[in-house]
Amino acid sequence: MREYLVPKEGFRVLFVIGKGGVGKTTTSASIAVGLAERGYKTLIVSLDPAHNLGDVLMEKLSDKPKRILDNLYASELDMEKLIKAYLKHLEKNLKNMYRYLTVINLEKYFEVLSYSPGIEEYATLEAIREILSDGDQWDVIVFDTPPTGLTLRVLALPRISLIWADKLIDIRRKILQRRKAIAKIKGEEEYEIDGEKFKLPKDEAEDPVMKELLQYRKEVEFVERVITDPEKTSVVAVMNPEMLPLYETERAYESLKKFNVPLRLIVVNKVIQLREEIPELKVKMEAQKKVLEEVKRKFRGIDIIKLPMFAEEPRGLEWLRRLGGMILEGGGS
Repeated sequence: MREYLVPKEGFRVLFVIGKGGVGKTTTSASIAVGLAERGYKTLIVSLDPAHNLGDVLMEKLSDKPKRILDNLYASELDMEKLIKAYLKHLEKNLKNMYRYLTVINLEKYFEVLSYSPGIEEYATLEAIREILSDGDQWDVIVFDTPPTGLTLRVLALPRISLIWADKLIDIRRKILQRRKAIAKIKGEEEYEIDGEKFKLPKDEAEDPVMKELLQYRKEVEFVERVITDPEKTSVVAVMNPEMLPLYETERAYESLKKFNVPLRLIVVNKVIQLREEIPELKVKMEAQKKVLEEVKRKFRGIDIIKLPMFAEEPRGLEWLRRLGGMILEGGGS
């Protein structure tokens, strides 16, 4: 059993990443089924807007975990729903923090924000945070992720968000200090909007903006701590034995290293194995051999498994059990 795929301290988190079409969802489902069959209570979550998890498991899935086997639960998250929920949460917090700005039509701005670049990444990160915050009810959480680019941006967000949060906390602290200094000179000032009187907060303990910033920082730091801990998190990269998936996997590896997210396993999927030479496939086989040699050379120190191309598409629990065994026990390497 590959130790980095099973829980060590608390629950284990697995992010299965890869270029679209390489077999990422099948690999995710195979790992999840294999872990469940070995007694680990496993949740597999599809974060990919083009959901295929239900098709692979041959089950109808929703955003609520559905029991598939004794220890296996699966869900597919609705990205549009995630974005709406995330923006609703932001809108509510802003209204609570800035009650004196209720004259501004916030709904209009959030409607525009729903189409803004980056909102999908933040909504996905919030969904991951919520799942991880309830992680103790599972032994393993497997994330079937969107194509590599979006996934890497999501995994980079905690580090970037912490930098922003620290800067904003520092700016807010200076604002509160200046308010306090002005109050000492001019005395306390009261403001009135719609008949309600209030004073602008000057202390961190009573400032709703500072409270929200500190709470946000705490939440993001929790995600950052989980995804960078090799005792908690492992990334599994899936690729085909072709040059383009190889280049993408290499770029992903460099990005993950930059943000200290541990890549532990590379699954080279759909490797063609011939019993006898076929002249028409000679060029293809030579190219495949070259890619497999490059994988071994470029990813020293990382576990590598080769899975063969099967005569039929792996779907359903029996196929997934077979593939899961090959991945977990090393039969495909």
